Amino acid sequence: MAASTSSMRAVRYHGPGEPFHNDEIPVPQPGAGEALVRVGAAGICHTELHLRHGVLNLGVAPLVPGHEIAGEVAAVGPGVDAVRPGDRVAVYYYVGCGRCSWCRQGQENLCRDVVDQFGFTADGGWAEYVVVPARNLVPLPDGLTVEEAAALGCSATTALHAVRSVADVRLGETVVVYGVGAVGYALIQLCRLAGARVIAVGRTPAKLALAAELGADVTINADELNPAVETLRLTGDEGADVVFELVGITETMERSVAMLRRRGRLVFIGYS
Repeated sequence: MAASTSSMRAVRYHGPGEPFHNDEIPVPQPGAGEALVRVGAAGICHTELHLRHGVLNLGVAPLVPGHEIAGEVAAVGPGVDAVRPGDRVAVYYYVGCGRCSWCRQGQENLCRDVVDQFGFTADGGWAEYVVVPARNLVPLPDGLTVEEAAALGCSATTALHAVRSVADVRLGETVVVYGVGAVGYALIQLCRLAGARVIAVGRTPAKLALAAELGADVTINADELNPAVETLRLTGDEGADVVFELVGITETMERSVAMLRRRGRLVFIGYS
């Protein structure tokens, strides 16, 4: 089934250091097993800034960025019956091969033969429409807005994977979230749900205030206190059981190691 319009507006990346362009391009059409999604919301992740500045360069240009996507199914291609036009959906942006052991375990992010990553190697959500495999669509429950769903598709799932699969945060542990932003806020809430004590570290008072509102037991302003020294003081010189590092620079990495207890778990999430 074709979309009702032939062209659309899209914000596109044209190469490292280049400004994003507001272009008019053809509306993509869904093929077999695919769906056309009318984008209702698309997030701006720090990764897009890395793309813009050349920190991340996958050699694909021009490209429609945007990997945090939610909207409504506009049309479906042949063989698609799991979703239909009008369904509210979020997009899972990894397209694994579907055949390897990792894909069969539901861990497409570890696939060695990734087919596409929307917003990185294939056009993403900074456009009016995007075509994706129907199997990559997640139905939205009532009460969840497309704006909320788009953000959940990256920041919250990144945090969930870090808390449950990587760090395995446990009841009664002390956790440091070093860097408060979208992923950090999700980490704070998930760690509290796991029964951990949470220390949030940042430099912006407003962000630290929100971190406290979302459940951080202690906040540390890194412009005023050395986070490593303060964390050791708060833990009786034992250090934190888990440190999530979200900044990705030498200073914060060194401090993260310094505040970690023996046999603690350090999870690097940020990069720069």
